[in-house]
Amino acid sequence: MGKGKRLKGKRKHGGKSFIADFSDKLTSNFQKEIRNSELWDQMVEEFGQKRAEEILGQCKVGIKPGMAPDESGNRSEDLS
Repeated sequence: MGKGKRLKGKRKHGGKSFIADFSDKLTSNFQKEIRNSELWDQMVEEFGQKRAEEILGQCKVGIKPGMAPDESGNRSEDLS
């Protein structure tokens, strides 16, 4: 079995979709940026460390599949 066929099988059966993986990475980066900002200090001061962690854990990035907007900002579904 060639490398291409193995990779195709892995993508088909066991691997996470690109959008799910991308969303997880964006969520991780977003939460890291919040922790390194002044907002994090304010959250900890107001809610305490434990509650601030819970709130941050609820912040998730969601991505919807579809075409990106063109120069005018219109997407293909907006034009129907």
